[in-house]
Parts: sequence; structure tokens; C-alpha cells
Amino acid sequence: MKIINDYILKETKMSIVFGITLFTFIFLIEMIVSMMESILVRGLSIIDVSRMISFYLPMILSQTIPMGIFLGIMITFGNLTRNNEITALNSMGVSLNKLLKPIIGIGVVGTIFIFFLQESLIPRSYIKLQQISYKMIYENPVFQLKDRVLIDGISEYKIYIDSINKKTKDAENVLVMINDKKSEYPTLVLGKTAYWEDAALLLNDADFYKHDEKGNVSVTGNFEKKRVPFTSYFEDIKVKIKDIEGMNIKQLLSEIKTRDKIEILPYIVEINRKIAVPMSTIALAILGVLLSIGNARTGKGVNFGIGIIVIFLYIVLLNIGMVLAYRSIISPFLGVWFPNIVLYIYTLFLYSRKVRLV
Repeated sequence: MKIINDYILKETKMSIVFGITLFTFIFLIEMIVSMMESILVRGLSIIDVSRMISFYLPMILSQTIPMGIFLGIMITFGNLTRNNEITALNSMGVSLNKLLKPIIGIGVVGTIFIFFLQESLIPRSYIKLQQISYKMIYENPVFQLKDRVLIDGISEYKIYIDSINKKTKDAENVLVMINDKKSEYPTLVLGKTAYWEDAALLLNDADFYKHDEKGNVSVTGNFEKKRVPFTSYFEDIKVKIKDIEGMNIKQLLSEIKTRDKIEILPYIVEINRKIAVPMSTIALAILGVLLSIGNARTGKGVNFGIGIIVIFLYIVLLNIGMVLAYRSIISPFLGVWFPNIVLYIYTLFLYSRKVRLV
């Protein structure tokens, strides 16, 4: 039986890789088009864009692995059925339960790996995405530090840079004008050197001058280091991903403790989603076998089509359930788990029919 299990795993491996790659590429198409626009129009580095896409991969894989496993198993067992290999295995006394053992193993491994992505890699990838987004913003022409340049595309700030140190790459003799709503005269901050750090311009040895309504200097001071934040500007151009999606279950539970009852609903929905989606992998793996065996006339195109329809229905039901849960029409548990309940019931129903035939 070990030889048969190894053979099934060998035949399934490449098909699963194909399935996961296909669905991952579909998810990435829109992002790639958007990134190409950023490269051509905004002059972003191809390397930085590639890195950003790579940090998105764990988030995408957590959704595409169940789909890819399902499609890959359907393709494999469809081929085995058409080549009469399933019939040959049945004649040797290999039952459906024995055929399903390595497939269930694949589903379990896939489930564990998705949990690993969600609980470990995705939170880290989210942080990396934030960091690289800042880097890409700093390299935007609006933020580039150059000799004798005036940066005035940043809301209430204007920055004048006299020169750039060729060795340290720091700006020298920097003037920052901060518009004051209470006065028509801006607050002036003069720094000997400056450089970007996170979402702020950090000035060394900085003097500041605040003016009153008549234009007279009313307040002055000196700082060894002066941080000029640009948080409000950067919030509009951060990575477009909900913070909640970048959290693991432990972080979500911690957030729930600090929120009001009205605010915790999205976190409860997300926790259920992070458990339900990985748990669908085992049912989809088994269903891939059950839908493929027993009909030797079914072609690859038919199996592929059935697979796409099943996945499409699962995604639609999941999204509808989450929307209803967010609006408090149904409970978060029912909204998120209903597709899994339907999936497992259908899998058990199909198994009860196939086990008598195979």
C-alpha cells in the first residue's frame, strides 16, 4: 500500500502546484497591472515592486492553497480514471478509503501550512509591506532630497534643501515651513542636516521660529534633534490592506479585549474566517477525488470546469456570509462557516454514494 500511496502523491504533486500557481496568478493579475502602472507612471523601481508583490504572496496563498489542492486532485484522479488505473487498483483490492488516505494527508498538511502562514508569515509580511511602501514613497520625486530644491507637494509643509552631502547622503542646511492655521505666517524650522526616518523628516541641530499675528517672532528654540512628522500625508498612500487582515488570531483576540461591543464584530468575523478557510482544505481534497472517479468518459475540460464552479460557489457563499455577518443580519459563526457546512455535507453525501460503487 505504501507504493500505491507514494504513486498517488507523486502524480498529485505537480497538479497541485499547477492549481495553486493558476489561482495565485489570477489573484495577482490586478495587482501586477497596478504595479506596472506605478513603474511606468511614477518611476518606481522594478525591484521594489517585485519585493512588494512577494510580501503579498503569503496573504494570497492562504486563500489559493485550498483551491489549488482541490483542482490539482481533480486533475490527477481524472487522469487516473480515464487511464483505467482506478479500476486496476480496485481489482487489486484497493478500496476508496485506502485511496483517500494520502489525499486526506495532503489536506491536513495544507491546512497546517495555511495556519502557519496566517499566524506567522502574514503578520511579518504586512510589516514588511509597510516598510517598503515608505521606502518607495521616499524615493518618489516629491520626497527626493536634492541640492537647492523646494518640496511643496506636502499639504501644510514646504521644505527647502540647500545641498546634499555626497558621503552621507544627508540633506544640509534645511528649511521647513509649517503653515499655522492661527497665523498667516508659517513656523520656520532650520536644521543643519536632515534625513528621512519612518514617516518623518529628522532634523539635527534645529532652530525654530514661531511668529505671531503681526509677523513678529514670538517663540524661538533649539533642538538637538527635531522630528517633523508627515503622518497625515502618509496615511493616504499606505499599502491598501486592512490592518485586520494582517493580524494573526492572537492579535485579533487582544484587539477584542480593548474594543467596545459594537467594534468587535469585524474581529470576530475575521477570527472565524482564519479558521474556516484552512479547514475547508480537507473537505475540498476529498471532494476532488469523489468528483473525479467513477466516470471514465469525463474529460479534463469537464473536471476543470466542475472545479472552477465549486470554488466559485464557495467564494460567493463565503463573501455573502461575511457581508451579512458584518451587518449583524446573521451571527459571525453562521456567516463564515455556512460554506464549510455545505461543503462537508455535500462531501459526506457524495462519499456515501461512491463508497458503494468503488
